[in-house]
Amino acid sequence: MDKIKIQEFQQIIHDVKNEIQEIHQDPDGIVSIEINGHLEIKNMKILLKVTDQKLEQIIPILINSGIQSVSMKIKNLIEVFQKNISNQ
Repeated sequence: MDKIKIQEFQQIIHDVKNEIQEIHQDPDGIVSIEINGHLEIKNMKILLKVTDQKLEQIIPILINSGIQSVSMKIKNLIEVFQKNISNQ
């Protein structure tokens, strides 16, 4: 892959990351997080009167699922880009 293709690829990944925004919420609606394509948590909402113990259980699961979901979107777009390059 030449330098121009690598730069195009980097720009595509950057653009994709800027467009991805996902909200993940636990089944009980206690916590919701908004995560972007840069794997940053942009917003977190927590219901009042939730125990610390419950939060310690829920938050890591939500963060992990958010990261996995966003990562899969990025991976799929990278695969599409790679197929397009190989077809040229």
